[in-house]
Amino acid sequence: MRATSRQEIDLKAIVQVTGEHGPWKEITPVTSISRNGAGFTLTQPCVVGRLIQLTMPLSDDLRAYDKGEKVYQVVGVVQFCNRAELDGADVYHVGVGLIGKTPPDSHLENPAQGYRIIGMHANGLWRIIESATEFTPRRNSRFWMSIPMTVSRLKGKSEKTAQREDCMTQNISTAGASVLCSLPVKPGDRVKVACEDFRFYSVAVVRNRKERKNQLPSLHLEFVDQRFPTEKMFLAENNAVDVDVVS
Repeated sequence: MRATSRQEIDLKAIVQVTGEHGPWKEITPVTSISRNGAGFTLTQPCVVGRLIQLTMPLSDDLRAYDKGEKVYQVVGVVQFCNRAELDGADVYHVGVGLIGKTPPDSHLENPAQGYRIIGMHANGLWRIIESATEFTPRRNSRFWMSIPMTVSRLKGKSEKTAQREDCMTQNISTAGASVLCSLPVKPGDRVKVACEDFRFYSVAVVRNRKERKNQLPSLHLEFVDQRFPTEKMFLAENNAVDVDVVS
């Protein structure tokens, strides 16, 4: 299933954040929006994994609920917060995965609670669970998503491909992925990977291969020369990717 492009529109949102020194809010342009994700820029940083609320006059085709209402209120879980500089001042590019109209009770009890995405609801919004410990950003967050990816075996040390297979990921991060694939490769081999949905192409090293009875083997790949743009997954349209729920 092919991912659709992000929509670029003239839209502003009220972003409400619970920070380390109390709650604050900011009105900011929304740079990218879909039913299950949004991107925008703030003048203060957010903590990855925390929940924030957006209020905006969103068109009905991008809403999961409250169609026809004047404004759309939706809660998002912060997936990235990257510092940049604009006119000599620090700004922060933020991407959120949208989860619904109201936060879970655990957020009301503890606004500093961290969360992680584990799948998707039938309405296209993300499912989350509480982090088991106080939130600490991981170096490479892993997302349990089924995304189409082509893996190609290389001929010896050359960059020419000997065999290719269309696969699905089990999970993916910026640094690597686990894919279901029957190619005859072993740990240490190099392969080429391509994900057309996100225009991602890289050489990868096979770090592990797990055989599974009556099922495709799983290959654990480490990307060598590119980082997978996981932030784009949260700015794609509702049906852009298939998401597996982790029990």
